[in-house]
Amino acid sequence: MSLQMIWNFLGADPVFWFCALSGTAFFALQLLLSLFGVGDVLGDEGEELPIGEIQWFSKRTVTGFLMMFGWIGLTCKKEFDLPVSGAVLIAFVGGVLALFLIGYLLRLAQKLKSPGSVFRIEEAVGKEATVYHRIPVEGSGKVTLSLNNLSYEVDAISQNTQEIPAFTRVHVLKKIDHKTVMVSSLEEK
Repeated sequence: MSLQMIWNFLGADPVFWFCALSGTAFFALQLLLSLFGVGDVLGDEGEELPIGEIQWFSKRTVTGFLMMFGWIGLTCKKEFDLPVSGAVLIAFVGGVLALFLIGYLLRLAQKLKSPGSVFRIEEAVGKEATVYHRIPVEGSGKVTLSLNNLSYEVDAISQNTQEIPAFTRVHVLKKIDHKTVMVSSLEEK
């Protein structure tokens, strides 16, 4: 059975219409969700990828393929009166081009991502800080430190379980949890 006979039996128009309408509907839904800040609910793009890698078969690229395949196929059939095999071939090429174009645009958009002022306490280890609230013998106080030209206030405990008064310069030794570090006074060294 040839491709022409299969398409004649099934009818190309319903296939093109299905691809065009479903692709367009998913595209519109993804666009609306992105505008309201929940765009990654339907997308795979929440995963961090190295800059050089492109996620060719994400939901967004497949949506673009379906939408372009359907609309180009319908245009070739209805406007240019091409045979089904020609319309399918041109629609497939158009869909693949759309898939690659969307993947490339997503790659370019990924380069625009910036960590901004995201604070990771691991970056504080090895840095110097100033005690903001004294650190009691068996308790925690607060230190201020500068990372990436921004000041942060972090909970701190003393390494030697001794009191460290306010305004003392300290060295951050290690991370205790997501908001606490262990410090030692620079004056002890």
